[in-house]
Amino acid sequence: MIVAPAAAPVHAESYETDLTDAEWQVLRPHLEVRAKTGPERRVDLRRVFNALRYKLRTGCQWRLLPKSFPPKSTVSYYFQQWTKQGVLMRLNDLLRRQVRTAVEGREHAEATAGVIDTQSVKSTEAGGPERGFDGGKKVSGRKRHLLVDTLGLLITAVVHAANLYDGAGAVRVFETTAQRGIRLKKIWADQTYRGTLRAWMAERQLGDLEIVERLPGQRGFQVQPRRWVVERTHAWMGRNRQLSKEYEHNPRSSESWLYLASIRLLTRRLTKAA
Repeated sequence: MIVAPAAAPVHAESYETDLTDAEWQVLRPHLEVRAKTGPERRVDLRRVFNALRYKLRTGCQWRLLPKSFPPKSTVSYYFQQWTKQGVLMRLNDLLRRQVRTAVEGREHAEATAGVIDTQSVKSTEAGGPERGFDGGKKVSGRKRHLLVDTLGLLITAVVHAANLYDGAGAVRVFETTAQRGIRLKKIWADQTYRGTLRAWMAERQLGDLEIVERLPGQRGFQVQPRRWVVERTHAWMGRNRQLSKEYEHNPRSSESWLYLASIRLLTRRLTKAA
């Protein structure tokens, strides 16, 4: 009787976007939270997070995720749950505070000053109903509103239609920030935030808004004081192909990809400094 040889064990393929062991140790306590009731989770959340990092970096469609990751339905389910529950936003807050104190040596874990700016991004046909035309940038799609600290670390991301006035979009940003107990004393912004926003912020004690003026006679692009910090953050985010356009139907999902991109940067800084 001829016996067929045993099949070789299947090893999960690894990718350069995968979490390192050190990075997973940073994230694990905040993701692997067991419910008080119900069956024990069987899904490997490290592999789920690796799949999201792979999609973030490559911009592939859900159905094109490599087979070595959990099923696309599983990965998408956790992404949507973490979006609805604000898990990625809270994780970004936690890691940002750790980087500020442990890596950058800042006295205060939470920022006291920040910079705000928008980036207009084209949307695809699947971009959903919340989109519009930015007449200034000549872009049809959405705006990504980022509030960062003076190190360029992401505090709040809000995605909205491109035709929404920057001041109105900033109201959403500051309201979302204040709801998490974050109160900044000083915020720098460009001239598109002129108007009633400063008085609105002062009335609600949300910080002093300072408009960074263009230099007299300035033509074309020139680095402006303070504001270059948030421009650099936009560049950091732009390294991820998932953020090359607005692919998501729901703007909240788009915000989660921005937080994932930030979490990737923060975990790298924390583990390199260890």
